[in-house]
Amino acid sequence: MKPLTITASHAPAGLVLEVAGDLDHTNAQRLRHSAQEAALPPGGLLAVDLSKLEFCDSSGFTALIAVRNHVVADGGEVVLVAVTANMRRLLRLTGLDQVFDLRDTVAPRTDR
Repeated sequence: MKPLTITASHAPAGLVLEVAGDLDHTNAQRLRHSAQEAALPPGGLLAVDLSKLEFCDSSGFTALIAVRNHVVADGGEVVLVAVTANMRRLLRLTGLDQVFDLRDTVAPRTDR
């Protein structure tokens, strides 16, 4: 089991939370708290970088949904960035690929 680390940083597009290690029932609450403590301005963009996520169980998915709901309730947007192939597969199987905006990078979209 890899310990969970969550690192907050700023990018031109908004706030980035890099999630690394294992996101499971023992630590999923930490992701919720990190997103709430990140002080995202209303209407802001929160990018959750999953490039270093090695494992995610149902509690991790629930935490991601809770983070999204919290940010959206404040008029913001959540994107999942650098999602691994395995995680994309799980998101597709659960239908969460229809809920989350999946992007390769944190860069702002230019197709709007």
